[in-house]
Amino acid sequence: MTLLICGSTSESINLLGEPIAKSGEGTIWRTNHGHLAKIYHSSNIERVQKLEVMIAHPPKEPNSHLNHVSFAWPKSTLKNAQGDCVGFLMPEIKGAKELIDIYNPQRRKSLKLQIDWRFLHVTAQNLTSIIAALHTAVYVLGDIKPQNILVNNRALTSIIDTDSFQVRHPRDGKIYRCLVASPDYTPAELIGKDIASINQTEVHDRFRLAVIIYQLLFSGQSPFVGHWTGAEETPEPNEIIRRGLWLYAPNSLLKPVDRTIPFEIVHPEIQRCFFRCFNDGYHNPHLRPSAREWLQALKVASNELILCGRVDSHYYSQSYGKCYWCDRSTQLRVDIFPGLARPKQQSAFVESTSPHTKPVITQPPTKPTATTDSDSYLVFFVVTSLVLLPFALTAAVIAGGSGATGLIVLGVAVLLCFIAFGQPE
Repeated sequence: MTLLICGSTSESINLLGEPIAKSGEGTIWRTNHGHLAKIYHSSNIERVQKLEVMIAHPPKEPNSHLNHVSFAWPKSTLKNAQGDCVGFLMPEIKGAKELIDIYNPQRRKSLKLQIDWRFLHVTAQNLTSIIAALHTAVYVLGDIKPQNILVNNRALTSIIDTDSFQVRHPRDGKIYRCLVASPDYTPAELIGKDIASINQTEVHDRFRLAVIIYQLLFSGQSPFVGHWTGAEETPEPNEIIRRGLWLYAPNSLLKPVDRTIPFEIVHPEIQRCFFRCFNDGYHNPHLRPSAREWLQALKVASNELILCGRVDSHYYSQSYGKCYWCDRSTQLRVDIFPGLARPKQQSAFVESTSPHTKPVITQPPTKPTATTDSDSYLVFFVVTSLVLLPFALTAAVIAGGSGATGLIVLGVAVLLCFIAFGQPE
């Protein structure tokens, strides 16, 4: 048990048990504080300054109304007995799986996760929503990969390893770079470059996000893996990316194979986004769809999914016109979204009664216009007055009173309604 000091509260922090995770940068521990601690193998001034900027300027949590943690953001530095910063505290993301466990059929099966194609659409939508929120806060994720994305049973996503982000100080503009990059998720213009010496932008994140969305919607398949038709040996995925090739690039030497899920099954808006990212974006990275543009396309696609009339865990796009998963199951004898067969007479539009988890769709990270309490009272008063005014005037005339009497009667009636129904929501 190691004793540390919380930089923001001066509380004593104990590391409990054994490390729960290890990486090239440090180890993750549980603590007596309820948060996780990341302890670096070695620290330096640059890393400490970056942490201090992140702690002082966290992004707004877009899903606080759902009691959900979208980012494992540093909460406080951790110091040793000598006062040196050795790591930081961050919230623990509980009850979630790595993204690969969600989109990979074999891993879903081994973990007995009941997930359908709609769940994967909503997961993509929710992930895109929180990445849009980070970009709005001028953070660049840099190392976007499945291991850094967690998903719970409501399709709510969380991003970990946030201290690897590229951070810009909001006052002096100093940039603390992302020092790492993952193969297969690095855009062509950065391949072979010294990542640690490059100031990245959210345009670079756009490529990484598109690859993740592709893996989600195509059950783990990569847009850069297929049958190589070139004369030379099949290049590594990074070399394929560097050359601007993917399964559906013009004149691509990479072709789909029998088990490749056809591109046409996804909604046309999704198809257009992929073309913009991998074709147009190869020549001009700024043409890649932003996180917000992906969010709109995914919302359209999710809303047009149809429940299969034969199997309760099959959803398909209305634009495709039929259940691809049933066809795939018949042809390949493997159902990657297994469920219960429906009676033949049952309609395709009947709500599923299976135990599959119903995902929660989060709202896009826009600035909400909240109705204030004073607005609510004003609306309540005006509506109630308009409704009761005729009755109050009639009552005053019958009683032989004047218009003023009617207004007094109206005021009393509104007050009684207010007392009876309480404060408006």
